[in-house]
Amino acid sequence: MRRYYAFTAIFILIIIFISVNVHANVTYIKEGNNPPKIAKKNKKQTHRKDKNKHSLTSPNLSTTFHKAKKGDTLLSLSKKYSLSVSELKEINNLRSTKIRIGQKVLLKRTGAKTYTVKRGDDIWKIAKRFNIDVDELKDINNLKTDQLKPGLRIFLEQKAELEKTKTHEAPLLQTHIEGEIGGVLESEQHSLEEKVTLIAKKLLNIPYRFGGNSLHGIDCSAFVKKVYSLIDINLPRSAREQFLEGNSVDKEELSVGDLVFFRTYASFPSHVGIYLGNNLFIHASSIDKKVTIDSLETPYYMKRFIGGKKIIEEKDDKEKLDEKG
Repeated sequence: MRRYYAFTAIFILIIIFISVNVHANVTYIKEGNNPPKIAKKNKKQTHRKDKNKHSLTSPNLSTTFHKAKKGDTLLSLSKKYSLSVSELKEINNLRSTKIRIGQKVLLKRTGAKTYTVKRGDDIWKIAKRFNIDVDELKDINNLKTDQLKPGLRIFLEQKAELEKTKTHEAPLLQTHIEGEIGGVLESEQHSLEEKVTLIAKKLLNIPYRFGGNSLHGIDCSAFVKKVYSLIDINLPRSAREQFLEGNSVDKEELSVGDLVFFRTYASFPSHVGIYLGNNLFIHASSIDKKVTIDSLETPYYMKRFIGGKKIIEEKDDKEKLDEKG
């Protein structure tokens, strides 16, 4: 008898369960409804459910960082935010995949790429790790030594806002500068030396960029090469090679238009500018991040000055020899 009641109770429960589910999926036809309208309505409801479900499980990809919780790993974060483990390690300057609870893990890079110096690091190890030229790394950070203090944050690339002139401003700037330089070149009132300094000054405040050679950004040797090319003197690309050109000039004998050289981050000539007179020179400065004018009496440049070179005089001498020949 007990079996009979138990069986009956189970049967009733099954019937109730089926009825509830059928009722949940039944669409009652009201006046004015037709099969196409009903199908369209059901499709919208299904889409809404799927959308809500997706919003609950999808991560916010606009988030800058993730605060690590218990159980989080770089692997789990890489899957959650669709980033590779190597990308996360690079963005956060991590050597291992270990993260601690509460640690803020960056999910996207903001600003220029940087690295925080750790114990045992030096400029050579960092340059090798990130495949960057040592001299370039020193120049970007204005470093004077290979030894770095742990905790120091260094840039691995130039800051974006200093790398180039705004795209929409560049054509206007170039047209303006070219027009002014053209006026200097056409003038018969100035010597070649004076033209060099006047042209150089037209390029004041152009952004500095290591390896750059345009109005978007220019380095010291490219600046000198550019200025001299406008008076038809072709110089080598690097300061080291430019130092081999022309005739040597002592500091006391410098004249307008001469090149002045310095040892900054290397044992060889690594910086160059154009002498303006009165102990002033114009150059593309990695310190000021632009083409600027400085004094040879500034302690930094006084200590690193290694000599001057007269370029224009050599060209004039060659022309005289050609005329005699």
